[in-house]
Order: sequence, then structure tokens, then C-alpha cells
Amino acid sequence: MKEIMGLTKLFINESWGFSKFLYNRTNNKKAFYKQLVPMIIVPIALIPAFFMYVSFNIALYAGLRMINQTSVFLSVGYILTIALIIIFGIMVILSEFYFSKNIEELIPLPILPRNIIIAKFLSILVFEYVFTAVIFVPSLIIYGVGEGMGVVYAFLSLLMFITVPILPLALLTVLIMIIMQSASVKGRQDMLRIIFAFLGIALIMSVQIWFGNQMGNADNVDSQMLMNNLLVNNESLLNTIGYFVPTSLLLAWTLNQITLMSLAWAASSVVITIIAFALMVLVGKRVYIKSIVRGKTIKKGKRLSQIETQKALGKKSHGVMAIFSMDLRLLLRTPIYFFNNVSVVIIVPACLLISLSFIKLTPEDFNSIQNFYTEMPILVNFMLIAFFIFFGATTATTATTFSREGKASWLTRMIPVSSKDQIIGRTGTAVIIESLGIAFTLIGVFFYLPLTLLSLVLTVALGILGSLPILLFGLFMDMNRPLLDWNNPQKAVKNNMNVVITLFVGMAYIGLLLAVSGLLGYFINPWLGYGLFSVISGIMIFIFYKIIDKRLAVKLLNFE
Repeated sequence: MKEIMGLTKLFINESWGFSKFLYNRTNNKKAFYKQLVPMIIVPIALIPAFFMYVSFNIALYAGLRMINQTSVFLSVGYILTIALIIIFGIMVILSEFYFSKNIEELIPLPILPRNIIIAKFLSILVFEYVFTAVIFVPSLIIYGVGEGMGVVYAFLSLLMFITVPILPLALLTVLIMIIMQSASVKGRQDMLRIIFAFLGIALIMSVQIWFGNQMGNADNVDSQMLMNNLLVNNESLLNTIGYFVPTSLLLAWTLNQITLMSLAWAASSVVITIIAFALMVLVGKRVYIKSIVRGKTIKKGKRLSQIETQKALGKKSHGVMAIFSMDLRLLLRTPIYFFNNVSVVIIVPACLLISLSFIKLTPEDFNSIQNFYTEMPILVNFMLIAFFIFFGATTATTATTFSREGKASWLTRMIPVSSKDQIIGRTGTAVIIESLGIAFTLIGVFFYLPLTLLSLVLTVALGILGSLPILLFGLFMDMNRPLLDWNNPQKAVKNNMNVVITLFVGMAYIGLLLAVSGLLGYFINPWLGYGLFSVISGIMIFIFYKIIDKRLAVKLLNFE
């Protein structure tokens, strides 16, 4: 047990850098406050969102109480928590178990494989408990207060809370271990990681489609009969949801009514959780270390001839293209970078199309949409512009452009290119990714609303123009405070406050600009609104470009 706890502490510290934080508190005050300020600001900034989430849960409980279906309230919160754990757990498990460098150092040591597996799982579980507390504990408190529960409910709630993240994470870990053992991972770890991420998202979307189809079958049910059933049977909705997620029934039966059977149901949940955990350890002992050792065998590439080598070395690229190519290749070949920067331009349009596919539109509905667009094109255009800018603001490409290079950033200093080439090349990567999102969105929009050529040109041009100040601001932030000291590429994005600052500042700026320009165009003249938007965006682009161009060369030399 002592060895497991020591390893767990090591893995947690490596993931979040607590030792460096404590070291800086004593030896480097500047770096310490640089780490401390975001740790205070980000939670404060998220407080309004948390209160909105709690308010939604309170309203949901009140609505279910009106139709005598409060028994399903905890199950809804449980299913939401489980779904989010699975979505984000895929990348976390892959990062900790298969793509962290510490495993290479631990394998030769006299440490039991079982202890390594348990410690890695516990290091993931610690932070999943924080996430579960934020998402699921409000539901437990709201239900307990609303139903007037007592001390026994509080004890059983704590027990069930402990089991919530273990079961999905353990089963997900087993599945990933089996697939990684079965697959040929030699030299293909990065590709597998990307595939796993998108497979996880595809799985969630497939479940959503299937669930929507199942719920759609209720269209032919008599509404009066359905309402009578809800009022008479207070577990009607619970039984329906329990059909999709059986473990949610155990949670509901444990906490909905505190009886002697609640202890039995709680014990059943604990036993199932222990079995899942034991299965994860057993499978890990059999396949995990073997797959790691096999996966570390690097696949050799094709050996170039002397002529091909000279040709490759003698090839010269323009400065902009050299930076653009380097940044794009780093983005595409590193799974965590690819997923956080590129996936949003694929997932968001796909989710939009799937959601719209559930809406059955009649010819009259299509005519109404077309008439709305014909009468008020400026509203549709500005909505599309805002949507396109969203892709640029959320990719985090420029906000991590130097941080992603890490300790290899010295290469950037050696490349004989100007600051202008650096700015254009790095911003160009983000624009290309944003353009993919715009293209996918327009393909979906054309199914429901054929845009005129003028609207198409305006929305695309202004969407890219409006995103450039945000992209340059992200570049400015990463130029001034790059996160270069990391041993896991996940930190360059996930632990980088430049991303959060750029997102919040960018959304506030563009929200205000769109509101003013849209109102001006709607009430006075459309072209006045478009003109104001273009002029302000152009001014901001010029200002940020000049500031970055003036300071970039000096900042690159002083990177720490």
C-alpha cells in the first residue's frame, strides 16, 4: 500500500506540477504568482456558470415534483455525470497509461505491475472526484433538501458518490487496454490516440441518435394516457431511463426512499464497483505491460538514398511556409494538439447536423425559413459570422503556438525568418483550421437554407476577418507567457492559461462588436453595420500585428 500511495503521489505531481509550484513559492516568486493568479481567477470566472447549472437542477427538480416524478431526478444527474466522465476519460486514460514517459522509467524497477496500474488509476480518480463533486453533488443536495432526508441519506449519498466515477473509468480502462493489446501499436501510438478520441465522440453521438429514435417512438402514444401514467406511477420515468442505464436504478433505489433495502442496494453498488476495479487490475496485469513494451518498439522509416537526402536538405522554403509547415505538422502529429485544436471544427458542425436531423421540417417550414432570410438577411448573416468566429476563438492554435514546442523552442530561435513570417505563418495555421469549420458548417446550412452568393462571401470574409484579432491576441499572450517547461504535451494545452484568457477576452470583445454592428446594421443600414465591423476588426488587426512584430524577436531570445 505504501508503494501504491507513493506512485500515486508521483503521477499526480507529474501531471499537475505541484512540486514546481511549491518550489517557486520559495525560490521564484515571479513564477509562483504567475501560476497562482490563474488558479484564483479561473474558479471565480466559472462561478456564474456553476450557479446557472445549480439553478437548472433546481428548476428540473421542481418540474419533476409537479408531475410526481422526482424519483428520476438523481438518475438524470448520475447519467449526465457518467457520460461526461466517459467522454473526457478516454483521453485522460490514454495520456496516463500509454503516453506518459514515466512508464519507461518504472518498468525496469522492481515494482509490481499491479501497483503501477492501481497507482495510475488512482491518480486519474483523484481529479475525477473533483469533477464528479461539481456535477453530481448539487443533485444530491437538492434532492436531499427537497425530500427532507436525514443523516442516513447523507451517509448513503457519500457512499454512492465514491462509487460513481470508479465503475465507468474501470470498464473504460479495461476496454482500452484490450484494444491496445490487440492492435499493432508499433510506431502508431499517435494515430491510435486520435482514432480513440474520435471513436469515443462517435460512440456518444451514436447513443444520442439511438436514444432520440427510441424516444421518437413515443409520438404515437396517447398524451392523456401518458400523463395519467406519470401521475399514478411515480417511477414511470425512472423505469424508462433505467432501461438505458441499469446502474442508475441502483442509485435511485438506494437514495429515493431510505429503508433497510437501501443498504442492500448500496452494498450491491459497492460490490459491482469492486468487481469492475478488480477486473481492471486483472486485465492490466495480463496485457498492460506487454502492450507498453511492444508499443515502445519504434517502426523504422524508409532509408533515403544519398541523392534523395541531398535533394531534401537542399530544398528551400519561403519563411512563411517554413513556419506554417512546422506549426501545422506539430499540430497534426501530436494527438492532444490535434484533438483540442482540430476536433472542434468537425464535432460542432456534426452535432448541429445531427440535432437538426431530429427536427421534421415540412415544406411550409422550409418556406418560412426562406422568407425569414429574405426579409432579414442581416440577422442570418451576423449569426453565421458569429458562428464562424467561434471556430477561430476556440481552436487555441495561436494561444499555444510557442508553448506546444516546449523545450524544443530553440529551433524557433534558430530559423532565419523575420517576425512578419512568424506572425503570418502561425496565424495561417489557425485560419486553415477555422476555414475547415466554416466549410463543414456551410455544407450543412445549404441543406436547409440556400444562401445567396453575396451572403456567402460576406459571412466567410467577415468571419475570418473578425477572428483575426482574437488569433493575434492569442499569439500575443503566448509570446509573452509561453508554457515551455512540460513533460507531457497535454500540459501545453490543458494547463495553459493563455487559452482561457484568450477565450474569455475574445468572446467579450467579439460579442460587444457583433452586438453594436448588428444593431447598427438592423436599425440604420446593413452596409453601415458590415462597414463598422470591418473597420474595427482591421484596426485591431493592425494594432496587434505592430505590437507583436515589434516585440517578437526580443521575446524569442528571452524564452524561459
